[in-house]
Amino acid sequence: MLGFFFISQANVDTTGAADDSLQKNLSENPAAKTTIGTPKGIAGILVLEDDNKAMILPLVDKYSAVQNPSAGMMVYDLANNMLCLFNGTVWSFWKP
Repeated sequence: MLGFFFISQANVDTTGAADDSLQKNLSENPAAKTTIGTPKGIAGILVLEDDNKAMILPLVDKYSAVQNPSAGMMVYDLANNMLCLFNGTVWSFWKP
């Protein structure tokens, strides 16, 4: 059974400001990391490890269709069959 409730205007934030009060006093843990697979002691923030599997990058029709790419973004361009890496300014390409 679905229920609906009314939210009064008093409970709605109309300023558009983000509430970051829960994070203000937190410190970053430099030892935090994630390992996917069987850990082998390789250092890194995100470590992907496996003996017979590989990471699959996002597949895009064309790298230029990516809107607002971020530095470090990697995609595989299906139109040109190439790996594309954005450095924050320009794309670089690796093609077999």
